[in-house]
Amino acid sequence: MGNMYMQLFGFEFNIEPVKIKGLPLYITAGRSFFRLSYLDNDFILVKLSPDEKFGVVALEKQAVQISSKAESHVAFGFESISRSQRDSLMNRNIPFISDSGQLYLPFLGMMLSDKFVQKKNRTAFSKMMPITQAVFLYLVYKCNDKMVMKKNVADDLGVTRTSVTRASEQLLTLDLISQDIRGKEYYMSVKFKGLEMYEKAKPYLINPIQKRITVIKDDIYNSYPLSGESALAKATMLNMPMIPDYAAYKSDISISDSSLVDTRWEPSLEAVNLELWKYNPKLFAKNGIVDPISLALCFENNADERIESSIEEYLEGYKW
Repeated sequence: MGNMYMQLFGFEFNIEPVKIKGLPLYITAGRSFFRLSYLDNDFILVKLSPDEKFGVVALEKQAVQISSKAESHVAFGFESISRSQRDSLMNRNIPFISDSGQLYLPFLGMMLSDKFVQKKNRTAFSKMMPITQAVFLYLVYKCNDKMVMKKNVADDLGVTRTSVTRASEQLLTLDLISQDIRGKEYYMSVKFKGLEMYEKAKPYLINPIQKRITVIKDDIYNSYPLSGESALAKATMLNMPMIPDYAAYKSDISISDSSLVDTRWEPSLEAVNLELWKYNPKLFAKNGIVDPISLALCFENNADERIESSIEEYLEGYKW
């Protein structure tokens, strides 16, 4: 593992040691961490010690933790593995590389063994990741008929190129986008437009709201886009609610307990409802209100016919 490069299917992957912050000691102890990269593809390789007694369930959980901290795909490196260990890893879709020549990297479409794995299909994903949905919305609202470079998407969204690559893989699997390689740059484009794109993606889209809170009214909230019934009221004929609804990115705002209120017990206080989103609502807001797709998703499972009618009106009247 000391080489500068690793050959995988004839491609030279650059390999460099990395430190991943925030991981517990039981995951890092006795292990080595490397980042392997080739053009726009990279992943984290976790080299296990030869005497480590690993279990497939534990590795599955650890892969999720490491991937979350590193914002990258993760594969485990083994000195050697048995046939049953290899099959267990593959059955749980855990990427790995062994010094004996076994290799399973489904996110790169690479596999070496005497057993073949079916190509991923859209049923492999139940819902989009927040970053995938952010990239999806970017392409819906900004792309139109144009091809856009992944690095430009990453810059505009304020995320890493690795995050955009992971998101694009999911969108490709869901058959929502096309991808083209020009030189060393990757370009993306949408397969459908506007409302049709939303309808195609709808089964996989997530509610952007992570948490709803009610806080004491402050002028700072006027800088956030309206959401909920307030946004619908501004865009349609729906009546404006008594307490306004705003949306904010969860990482951009810090709320003290003293700011939280319960209007049922303190009805005289001026308050606002604040939605803390999984991605930044300002990225796609227009005219002071959140984007129509995200807004529709905020009312997921809402049985109010008045709301449902207003959502349909907003989506159909929006200039895509």
